[in-house]
Amino acid sequence: MLVMSLVAGIPWGNGGAQATAKESRRMKGHTVHKALTDLLGAVADEDRWDEALHGYATSLGGDQVGWFVLASDPQQLAEWGVEFAAHPDPSYWLKTPGETGTPALIGRGITAEATLGYASQYREQDPLWDAAMELYSKAEKRGHCKAWVVTDAPRHTGHCHHRTSIYNEFLRPHGIGTRMFGGSRDARDPAGNLFASIFRLRDDEGFTFDQEQRFRSEFAAVQRVAVLHREMLALRTRTRGVESVMEHLSVGMLFFDTAARLLHANARATELAARREQVVLRGLLKAPAKVAAEVQTLFQRSLRGESACLELPGGILLVSLALGDLKELGLAHSHEGVTVVLMERTADAAAAVSLARHAYRLSPTEASLLLALLHGQTPRDFADARGVRIRTVRTQLSSLLMKTRTQRQQDLVALMARLMLLTPANASRSLDLSL
Repeated sequence: MLVMSLVAGIPWGNGGAQATAKESRRMKGHTVHKALTDLLGAVADEDRWDEALHGYATSLGGDQVGWFVLASDPQQLAEWGVEFAAHPDPSYWLKTPGETGTPALIGRGITAEATLGYASQYREQDPLWDAAMELYSKAEKRGHCKAWVVTDAPRHTGHCHHRTSIYNEFLRPHGIGTRMFGGSRDARDPAGNLFASIFRLRDDEGFTFDQEQRFRSEFAAVQRVAVLHREMLALRTRTRGVESVMEHLSVGMLFFDTAARLLHANARATELAARREQVVLRGLLKAPAKVAAEVQTLFQRSLRGESACLELPGGILLVSLALGDLKELGLAHSHEGVTVVLMERTADAAAAVSLARHAYRLSPTEASLLLALLHGQTPRDFADARGVRIRTVRTQLSSLLMKTRTQRQQDLVALMARLMLLTPANASRSLDLSL
């Protein structure tokens, strides 16, 4: 039985490539499309990323990805166009983290020849680029929401689009009908703004208003996924083996084989175990087979393919992931085994909730409720603090469980642990973690 996807709550597979609007799930006024959750689920999986990205473009009515690039601004994007043509394989660009300020090509469907032609000649003749730059300049005044999307669909441009030189000399020869281009500004990461284009290879009415609106509404989430994807691959380039990856995580992490022998504990886990009150955790490091019965129960549940958690003194959550979860998260170990994550309620909860808020499009109230639960509060505590009825909070909790596709509060904690495993410490710092 396949382990459920980290952020989608659906099995890993190929369904995202054929996602359509009919597969969207509407939740309390929000639309979380399966293609977006597939993309989120592939953030740490290099082999599935291209397929998931193409699936996302397809779900928006496109036939192929144009270019998906992380850059500081449009000027850097334009200046590096020739370099992207010279090195069209995204893996070439995903070896350095965004903190270096170097742009990165993270997805491409267009040929290197077309990339070079556009960068060296046709961009300056492109009305769509001009329209995008106009919206980019206006985005500075929009406050928190600084994503924009433009299209050259006939409903916007009239059929004069077909009479432009770029259409007849560039787009038509490459089989491109209409395009949708989105971007953002003022990301915290030095090269963290996403510029993304999707193409239709048909001469028709182009992208619909709903498709354009959905792309705009999901753009912030797609950008964060792109940043995390880059950081994960850059990290793997600089490190070898799961032990090295574990040392770059912001949470404590232990890895056991199926016989309960400890294979590795990262520095953060050792640091937490050194605290005076962490008797159980020290026992887990020294003699796993002799630990308390409740810890052994968690281990057995993991071997059965279930996640579980246990409260330790000092606000530490011990979360055991299901057998094989580490491999499915793209962090394969040479041995099959059980992963235990140690989350500090006060230090790790806010980062985990912020990632969940963007991944699942949680409302501010739902995000606050999730943070309260991770801090150890009950729904009754949350209701009393907010001065609302417990019935209202239970409705909000039901919505939270539905959006995250979990069944109970313990499943939510395990989901947060998985999210933190996908986020190297330097990537967490580069994201907007405000609630």
